Amino acid sequence: MCLASILSVGCGSISEENKSNERVENIENHIPYIDKDNDEIDNSIINKRYENVKKEDLTYDTEKDDSKDNEKEVITQVYFADSIKNDINYKKILQGFSYASESNPCDLTYNKVIELVKKLLPDDIKQVDSTMDEEVNKEYIYYESSKGNFRVGLSYGYEFNDENIDVVNKNKIIGIDYSKEIK
Repeated sequence: MCLASILSVGCGSISEENKSNERVENIENHIPYIDKDNDEIDNSIINKRYENVKKEDLTYDTEKDDSKDNEKEVITQVYFADSIKNDINYKKILQGFSYASESNPCDLTYNKVIELVKKLLPDDIKQVDSTMDEEVNKEYIYYESSKGNFRVGLSYGYEFNDENIDVVNKNKIIGIDYSKEIK
């Protein structure tokens, strides 16, 4: 009877980080899919991760290339809008905190996004550059810190103006992604 109580308490607290009943050990680069077949990401899990993040636990490791070990992951991997040409020195990080503008866009203000970025990146970050890629309506903000150099991609949303023409709204962020410089 006592053993059954312990088991039910231990098994009853399955993390919401993980709806597939598998335990997610490293949320830093784990993409929380609602449906892997459709590449739909659960933004509510990403929201909770931002609320509960412990910056001191983040490693800022780049994603592992496990294409030989897990072909299904490679097939269903979400690729964020990325068109900075000749900028191959950065590799994706913090994918478990990235909002994909293509598959399940978020709707955040610029100030809120900067607040989220500061919750994740090292405390000593300093913005050193930014560039706008008009081709994909995405701004890249470059930071340096004692833990490396980082690039944050902000995908901007559209709104209709008075003439019913799509215009980029720089206070409507629909996607965020993170990269770290590799040397």
